[in-house]
Order: sequence, then C-alpha cells, then structure tokens
Amino acid sequence: MDYFLNAGPWGSIFAVPNAVVDNYIKLASGNAVKVLLYILRNNGKQINISEICTAININEDDVKDAFNFWQEVGILGTLTHEKKESKSDIQVQPPAPVTEKTEKQEIKEKTGEAQKTPPKQAPVKLSSSTFNILPSEIEKMKNESRDIKNLLEVAQNCLGGMINNTMTRSLIWQHEYLGLNIDVILMLLTYCSSIQKANIAYIDTIAIDWYKNDINTLEKAQNEIERISKVNTFNREVYKSFGLTREPTENQKKFFDQWRMKGYSTDLINFACEKMIDTGKKLTVNYVNGILENWRKKGITTLEQAQQESKNFKKKPESQYDVSEFTRDLAITLTENTNKGI
Repeated sequence: MDYFLNAGPWGSIFAVPNAVVDNYIKLASGNAVKVLLYILRNNGKQINISEICTAININEDDVKDAFNFWQEVGILGTLTHEKKESKSDIQVQPPAPVTEKTEKQEIKEKTGEAQKTPPKQAPVKLSSSTFNILPSEIEKMKNESRDIKNLLEVAQNCLGGMINNTMTRSLIWQHEYLGLNIDVILMLLTYCSSIQKANIAYIDTIAIDWYKNDINTLEKAQNEIERISKVNTFNREVYKSFGLTREPTENQKKFFDQWRMKGYSTDLINFACEKMIDTGKKLTVNYVNGILENWRKKGITTLEQAQQESKNFKKKPESQYDVSEFTRDLAITLTENTNKGI
C-alpha cells in the first residue's frame, strides 16, 4: 500500500524575515503587512503597482507608503521602476543586511547621541519628504512625548481613521522642524478635512506657509483660515460668473486677485459680466476689467450704484450720441490699461 501526505496549504510556502515579527509587527499598518506578504509571495517577479492594488484591494498611495515603510526599516531593498505603457513594474532588490547594531547607530546619529549636532531647524528644502525617521524612532517619540502621542491620536479623529506612515512622518516634521504648536497643527488638519483636501501635499503646503509667516498661535491660525476661506469663496463666485469649470489661467488669476484686493464685490463683478455679454462681445477678463475700471473712475463701487448708472444710461435719448457711450468709455479705459501694461 502506498502512503502520501496531503500537506494542503502547507505544500506551498514562502519565508518571512524574523525581524518583521520581532521588531515591526506593532509598527506596521495592516496595509503595509499585506503589501509585504504579497511581495514576498511573488519574490523574484516584476510586480505592477496596479496589480498589487487589485490583489489586496487598497489604493496606490497606500501601496507606495508601504514600500517606503519597509525600505526605511531595511526589510526591502531598492525598488527599480520600468515604464511599460501606462504601468510601472517594480523589481524588489535584496536589501543590505541590517543588524541591530547598525539600526542603533543610525538612531544615535539622528538623535545626536553619536556626535554633537546643531539645533534643529527647517531643512533647506522645505518638505516632509526630506525628513527621514525610522518607524522605531516614531514609536519611541510617541512613548516619550505626550505631545507627539496626542497629536497622532487626535489626528486620526480629524482625518477619520488610521493615518499611514507618510502622514505620521509629516505631522512630526511639522512639529519638530517647522516648530508648529500641536494645537495649530490640529486646527490645520481640521480645516483641510472640512474642505476635503486632507492630503499630505496640501497640508504640507499650508504648514510651510504658516511657518514662513509666523502663524503659530490659535488666534493667528483662525484668522488665516478665515482669510483663506474668504479668498476661496470669492474665487468660486468669480469662476461661476465666467462659467469656468477648470483652473483659471495665470492671466485670469492675476485679474481676479486684483479685483479682490481692490474690494470689488462678486455681485459687482457678475453684473459687469452681464453688461459685457449685453454688448455682444466675448466674455473676457480684460473687457470685464475695463468695465470695472470705468466704473471706478466714476466713483461706482457697489452693485446698486452700477445698476442705477445703467438705468440712467438707458433713459438718455438716442439723439445724444452716435455710438454707445458705454462701449466708447470702455474702449478708452481698455486703451489706457493697455498703455499701462495691464
């Protein structure tokens, strides 16, 4: 009689480095573990990012974040990318051996224990992507700093779920290197989440702007958020007046900024657009600007004044002019603006 062993799923296995469980199982996110297991299962093969996304049902940003995490801790080595049509294949290269001693040395170098380092300051290139910190260092900071621990915990609530390694690194960078207070960072996160722009690039951009402009108190942050909100509301209304469904051109942005700084209301701008359309000409920012400047010369700065001026204009008998006074005045204003380089 012949005998055989039915190993079932144990008939095909792959290895997982001990360090994954010993050192990083508490630090790695669920998505990071999924990505690593998929890579190890397909060892030696070229792996496509979209293939990983489909196989384990996560988005591309989470896959990239997982790659960054495992590279930083030395589990994965260099990733080489080859462009093939619209896809990017990834070949995982063997990592350099990482010993406990090496990791400790790196931590000492970064924390200043191995040698004296100058006081912390913002990097020359202001970007959280330049802030290299090991997940084990992040865990240590959470355990030793109540501020950091509170920041990361509250950030999860602000952003509606677990934050990945890249976002964690960005938040610590904003506090440690930009010097933003914890409550200011949390106000920033809350604002970005409220306008559905809670991505790292946008959050970092505002954090850097606040760092440069010394916005580092709750009062200053609140005032800045109110200012940004007013600018965004103004822009949305003006875009609507021009029927824009895309990002405006640089020339359009220049005029929109000028109108806002001069205090033109969106109602007045919208009325100017209507007047421009009534002339039968194409609606452009240059012509609308001519109308607004023409009104400004006459002391017309509100919608009510512009509407009254329009009514008075319509009451004039045709015998008083050969061509439209409105069109003539507009042409003069446009010519003056052109000569001024506007």
